[in-house]
Amino acid sequence: MGRAGRPENPGEEVLSRLLSSRAWLLSYIRALVRDFALAEDVFQEVCLTMVRRKDEIEPGRGLEGYFLKAARHASLAAIEKTQRLGASLSSELVDALDAAWERSARPDEPWRLNALRSCIEKLHDRARRLLSLRYDGLLSGKALADRIGTTTQGAYVALSRVHAALRKCVARTSAGEALS
Repeated sequence: MGRAGRPENPGEEVLSRLLSSRAWLLSYIRALVRDFALAEDVFQEVCLTMVRRKDEIEPGRGLEGYFLKAARHASLAAIEKTQRLGASLSSELVDALDAAWERSARPDEPWRLNALRSCIEKLHDRARRLLSLRYDGLLSGKALADRIGTTTQGAYVALSRVHAALRKCVARTSAGEALS
């Protein structure tokens, strides 16, 4: 490590920042490819690209922008290769997603993800199952309702309650982090 805890090797800095941006970048990739396993594969491809191109990257300048661009290209290539979506995404939609992700760029806050994981672990089994069916299983509101034996409205109310509980838990956890 060099001065102020920064890596002496620019490649190390790129890789370190890339790995600390993992959750943020993986969620962007996942939004594009809509498949967890494929998103992981794309993220690994982005890592390889960044390692190969580390000498072309200016470490101090908006690394997340480089990461996002590489993730976009790798995601679109993966979609085209696997044709998982049936129809390709419009460039306008991908541009809008890029803009939203750049505005939300908080890769330096992995504690938020850790807080969320901790809060999810504290949920009752039924609430965790509901989240898993909805987000891991990619079930629509109606399909979720059918799966848990309720109305679509009932499924949305249940999900809203889980989301509210998670928001409160993450806020409490975040407040605790700020105090320590």
